[in-house]
Amino acid sequence: MTALQAASGCLGSNEQVGIRPFDIGRDLRPVAELIADAFAQELDSRGNAALREMRIMSHVGGFLKLLNRSTGEFDDVFGGFVWVEDGRVVGNVTVQRADKTGNRWQIANVAVAPTYRGRGISRRLMNRALEHIHSCGGQWAVLQVYARNAVARHLYSDLGFEEVGGSLDLRLEKTPKVEAPPPITNFYTFSANHWQPLYELANNQHNAQAQWWRAIRRTDFQITLEQQMSEWLWHTMGRNKVYRRCIQTTQRFDAALILTAARWRGVHQLQLWVRPEKYGQHEVELMQWALGTLQEYPRWPIQVNLSTDHVAAIEVAQQVGFQVQQTLLTMRRKL
Repeated sequence: MTALQAASGCLGSNEQVGIRPFDIGRDLRPVAELIADAFAQELDSRGNAALREMRIMSHVGGFLKLLNRSTGEFDDVFGGFVWVEDGRVVGNVTVQRADKTGNRWQIANVAVAPTYRGRGISRRLMNRALEHIHSCGGQWAVLQVYARNAVARHLYSDLGFEEVGGSLDLRLEKTPKVEAPPPITNFYTFSANHWQPLYELANNQHNAQAQWWRAIRRTDFQITLEQQMSEWLWHTMGRNKVYRRCIQTTQRFDAALILTAARWRGVHQLQLWVRPEKYGQHEVELMQWALGTLQEYPRWPIQVNLSTDHVAAIEVAQQVGFQVQQTLLTMRRKL
């Protein structure tokens, strides 16, 4: 007996209730709409972009199904299960291979339509996802959940998941007026071509446990020629300017920041990295430099994303007025 048959009953002559595997040919659009409905208050710009892609791809879902039948290349992107009831998809869980060996698997898009919640559908979808991962030889399941989603966190903890890290989105609504910052020792400018020491720094700060959801990749720091040209163009036109600065001793970066300062309507973006053994030593001076540099720009909001482990940076950011917008936690379970 299949999982669908075990959890289903007849709605009509051809309709069933319960779990069935995700079908790329017919489920892309309804799952996209389900995610939009279920996570209306949580989707950020990246989430909305992914949702748009799903909606666009749904128009050629039949072609993708035929292509996947011969190549299987979408199995690790759109694998998973849906819950069908009242003739429509009302629940979803996405299951993806997270590494080449199939040792680690990601669970994502655990969504149930609001009017169907409280009936155990999420738990059944999660159990089916875990069964699938185990049957494929997976050793670990990993997922992400917003800290404010108490219901989901309780479910995942009850299923044996443990927290292994996370990240915070912080926002300062208006650039404050500050005095010119004091000079910083061993403070240098670096270019987009010097991505290797920055990659090494980021990889050092975010240890293996912090990279359970997604490993840091070289391509995250290698700026393409097209990106460099775009960066130069926007700077020339006066739209924004990207500052790259590091605190360097010997041949490595001890700390670094990338500040994208905007002149047209928008938001200033700050990225910050510090070696764990240097936590508490450089955060204040780097923040002061960033705020001092932004005095020449419109007093627009500033956004920064920080690891939950980087307590020193979080405290410095909050001291100057940054507020936590959301906290995204990573959880794992051994199978």
